[in-house]
Amino acid sequence: MPKEIVTLSFGSYASFCSAHFWNLQDEAAGYSSREDWSGYAACIDHDVLFSETEGRNDGPAYRPRAVLFDVAGSSGGVSFSGDAVAVPPSAASVSSWRGACEVHRADPIPRSAFLERLSEHEDLDWETMGDDEAAKQQAALEAAARRLDPGGGGGGDASRGVTSSARASSGGVARYWTDFCKVVFNPRAVCSLPGSWTSPYEHSLAAGWGAAVDLLDSGAGRGGGGSGLIEDAVDRVRYMGEACGSLAGFQVLVDDLTGFGALAAAVLEEVVEEYSGRPLVLFSLRRPGQWERPQDCDSVGGPVSTASVTARVRDDLSQALALTRAAELAALYVPLAAPVVSGSLPYLSYNAPLPYHSSAILACGIDTALLPARLTGARSPLGEPLGATDLHSMVRLLRPGGVLSLVGLHLALPCPSLPAGVQQLQQQLDERVRPPHASGAVGTTVTAVGPRGEALRGNTVQLSLGADLASLTPGIIGRDDGRGGLGSRGASRAESYCLRGGRTDTGPVATASALEALDLLLLRQPHRMCVRHRCTAPMPLAVPLPFPQLFRSSVSQHGDVIPPKPEPPSSTVAGSSGMSGTSSSSGFAAARAAGESVHSVPVLTRLQVTGEFEGWVRRVGDLWARATVGAAGRAVLESWGFGRDDAAEIGSQLEDIRAAFIDEDEF
Repeated sequence: MPKEIVTLSFGSYASFCSAHFWNLQDEAAGYSSREDWSGYAACIDHDVLFSETEGRNDGPAYRPRAVLFDVAGSSGGVSFSGDAVAVPPSAASVSSWRGACEVHRADPIPRSAFLERLSEHEDLDWETMGDDEAAKQQAALEAAARRLDPGGGGGGDASRGVTSSARASSGGVARYWTDFCKVVFNPRAVCSLPGSWTSPYEHSLAAGWGAAVDLLDSGAGRGGGGSGLIEDAVDRVRYMGEACGSLAGFQVLVDDLTGFGALAAAVLEEVVEEYSGRPLVLFSLRRPGQWERPQDCDSVGGPVSTASVTARVRDDLSQALALTRAAELAALYVPLAAPVVSGSLPYLSYNAPLPYHSSAILACGIDTALLPARLTGARSPLGEPLGATDLHSMVRLLRPGGVLSLVGLHLALPCPSLPAGVQQLQQQLDERVRPPHASGAVGTTVTAVGPRGEALRGNTVQLSLGADLASLTPGIIGRDDGRGGLGSRGASRAESYCLRGGRTDTGPVATASALEALDLLLLRQPHRMCVRHRCTAPMPLAVPLPFPQLFRSSVSQHGDVIPPKPEPPSSTVAGSSGMSGTSSSSGFAAARAAGESVHSVPVLTRLQVTGEFEGWVRRVGDLWARATVGAAGRAVLESWGFGRDDAAEIGSQLEDIRAAFIDEDEF
């Protein structure tokens, strides 16, 4: 059986990703109790990420093996044990003041309508309820979930760059991660840090790596431990680790370009020492568009304000500090950011600056990429999972030579149909097998139809690894011809593919057939000598109820992708956003309606160690060198506790990391 994995989250944007991630896990676990889905859900061992405890009415309850660190106020209307509660002073308690004392207290933040409805939903007596009343209650819950995302995918905004934090945090009701998270955490799992919070991008630790200097008692800029905060954080991690029968390792989500990066480094340094030999996979979460900023910003546009220069310098310095600190601690370091232009994910329509949208995309990628470490050998009607492995083996595969830890993540969401040639392989299945995510019922011969009533057979988009795998790692394209990305070296060194819920235009496909189809596609790619792992699982990605309305109208209920119908020239709206995936003027509204009916989708991910990271690291080093010679950069570093010798040492570390991608002898 797979070993347990503990999940750690540092940061406000990481909390959004974590909320979506745990909603996905909760939805998949819920499918285990459905008679028609249980055989597929059994392929995933949910005990890897969840622990069983005693819940209400002495019944079993499942809680995530997770610890979340965020700023106080980020949880909105939901409070957790241990949260700091400000007690207003009274006139009698202020000994130096003899006058009147007036208290101004803000109104408490209410819980979201979705959480309120979900709480009522769980208390209903479903056994005695009639079908009509049950349908009415379910419709009310779904309506509350839709109100979390009234603007849908954002239309044209998704194709523009990130403008401001205020705009990024507007446009939706889901302001706090607790507004849409339906998983109940252990009270010790949520650690609220002192500070102020406005949005996932605006809080007291948002001003770069050194923003946590006041939280860390010693060695704040370099992640030194010893403070009460670090001890408390490590105790919380230890509490989760001790509850595991056989701990495999850790997966970490962190906003490491903020002060949470320094906090995470300080905590993880203790964790790595205490749990020696357990791999740590770190997902570095970045705002959409943060990497796309031109290097020579001073030459773009008019005069630049001092505040913008300082913010730019903080980003450049934070990027280098995050990379060098993670290189020492993480077994794998995976930088992630949702694409700014939704054309990179042509079957989705989303607003990139909106955290509720972008974090959902990253959560889907993280969930599927590490799925091989959570698979069992259980056999489903579509066959058992193939390519299941453990976290330690995945890390070893993605560290060729044992020296590199930088990994790119690519995502196809949803994954289009596998090649038509696999239809002959599909005939090996018993014709009576009709999975719940097929289009026809058991024993029927109904032709599969799409969202607009068209026949699916021969009419679905076919998977192309080059076009459909979008990079979630900013600056890494994933090409192998040496022309992609930031450097001249583009060859893959190691890859791990995971395909879940693979489909053809006739419906779900057996895992063995899906693996063969994936291999056929890989053979069509440019030849490359690299270590490659492939995994296929029968269980698709189950879309939870509070998932944002991202899917376009071309996506069917179970994830089939239909090519958009051409529209007459007269019906085309001039000045459209230019996003691919739909040509109708009402496409965006239709996409939101279709997204509400999408229940499950196939997903394909690729974790890739590529020579493109040579150019990636070189850019980080160039920005670091440029920032550290300027007055603004030196002032920021000094305020973070770094001197000239520290700056030189970090520059040397960056050069060593870059050199590892040049030395072919290492592989």
